[in-house]
Amino acid sequence: MRGTIMACAVAAVLAGCSTAGGNNPLASRSTTVEYYRVFDIKTDAAAPTVAKAATDGINRNVKDAVVATPAGVEATDLPGHFKIADPTSAPPGAPVAKGPSCDGAAWIAKATPRVRGTEDMNLVACLFPYKSGYHLDMYAVFTKPEGGLMQWPRRLTGVFLGTPEKFTDTAMMDVVRAIREGTGADVSLLEAKPNLSGTPWLEPGKTTNAQASTAPAATTPAATTPAATQPGSTTGASKPD
Repeated sequence: MRGTIMACAVAAVLAGCSTAGGNNPLASRSTTVEYYRVFDIKTDAAAPTVAKAATDGINRNVKDAVVATPAGVEATDLPGHFKIADPTSAPPGAPVAKGPSCDGAAWIAKATPRVRGTEDMNLVACLFPYKSGYHLDMYAVFTKPEGGLMQWPRRLTGVFLGTPEKFTDTAMMDVVRAIREGTGADVSLLEAKPNLSGTPWLEPGKTTNAQASTAPAATTPAATTPAATQPGSTTGASKPD
C-alpha cells in the first residue's frame, strides 16, 4: 500500500496523476480575466481638453497605446456605451469583430501591453460625450497561467513585481485620475466588473513597471477596428452586459 501511494505521488509530479475529485493541483491551466469600468464625468470642459487628459492618463502606464480622436463627434442627449461583439451573429466563416466597438466616442485608446504574467492583454477605452459631460468606458481582457510547478514562483513574482490585475487597475484608474486632475471634473463610478471598492480615482496614483513594452504611444486621426480579444467562457471570466 505504501509503495502504491508513493508511486502515485511521483506520477502526480511527473505525469499529472489525478487527485481526489479529479483535480490535480499541479496541472497547468489558463484563466480568462475581464475588467470592465464605466465612469460618469461631469464637466463643461471641451472634448479636446478631456481627450488630452485621457491620453496623458493612458500614457502613464501603457507605452504602446494607439489613440484616436474621430472628427465630427457630437454630444448626445444620453451617453453612448461600447458594445461587445456577439460571435454568433457573424455569418459562418466570416471574421468576428474582436472586443468592444466605440462608435460615437470622441476619444478611443487601444493597446496590447506586454505585462508580466500574461502574453495577450488587450485594453480598450472610449470617451462618449453627452449633454451633461462624458462617459468613460474601459475594458480589458487577458489570460493568465495558473497551477503547475510554476504556481508559487509566479505568486512570489507578483508580490514583488506586480500582477496583471494590479496593472489593469492602475492603468484604468490613472486615466480617470488624469481627467479629474486636468479638468476638475466630478467623477463617479457607474459600473465595475469585478467590483471596485472605495474611490481609488480620488487618490494620487503611481505608475507601474509591470509592462515590458517600450514602444512610444501612437496617435491616429480616426478610430480603427477595436483590437481587444473576445473573451470565451473560461472559468473566472465575467462578461459585460
